[in-house]
Amino acid sequence: MTRSLVASAAAIGGLTAQVLAQSALPIAVDQRVRVWTSSPVAITGKVTSINAGGFEVTEAGRVPVSVARVSVQRLEVSRGGKSPGAAAAKGALWGAIIAGTAGAILAALQHEEIGDDGSSVGEAAALGAWSGGLFGGLIGAGVGAARAGEKWEQVWP
Repeated sequence: MTRSLVASAAAIGGLTAQVLAQSALPIAVDQRVRVWTSSPVAITGKVTSINAGGFEVTEAGRVPVSVARVSVQRLEVSRGGKSPGAAAAKGALWGAIIAGTAGAILAALQHEEIGDDGSSVGEAAALGAWSGGLFGGLIGAGVGAARAGEKWEQVWP
């Protein structure tokens, strides 16, 4: 009785491990992926084919790379990204808001030093908001454009 129980448990455990090893990876053909194996460098490209033992990834302008399913340590799928123009616009908006607010507050606090014989708090705040927003927007646009890129989502393991 004990032998059959141990044999049954071993068979179920082995079957479970085999089913887990053969489970489908959550990718599709023509999907952009980034795959980590035992290699220190990730493989990035489009999935060109999928079979029972693995899949092929074609990197831009290169020969397809075969990836064995069992060698996959981490798998990410591209969820797209922003164009540099859209990222620059978002960065410009945030930069203008942040620097414009800071400029308005700081200029309002120093309104007596602005102009030949000082200015009102409102005039100084408006000037600070305008100049802070202008330069903050320019800086934010540059940062946003430089940070535009793909968004990756880990799907395996």
